[in-house]
Amino acid sequence: MYLLISLGTSATNVDAVVQSKIAPEDSRQLESGKWLISSASATSKEVSDLLGISEAVTFFIVPVRGYFGRAKPDIWEWLAAKAAKTNA
Repeated sequence: MYLLISLGTSATNVDAVVQSKIAPEDSRQLESGKWLISSASATSKEVSDLLGISEAVTFFIVPVRGYFGRAKPDIWEWLAAKAAKTNA
């Protein structure tokens, strides 16, 4: 699982790319330009290459290995479901 954050003015482009290249059940938009992505890709670079954004926009992608915070229940449910699927 990965966290994708757009930087600068690239949020609209990042949103469009994620929506077109990642299945809806494997992505969760937190807000414009900020996404949780469930992917079998082994590295953040592979996720970037899958999306085709490596040279196009400013962003960063980090793997999610654990999490903590305050958010809407549906975000926690999505995270738990994807973590269970990954660990199965």
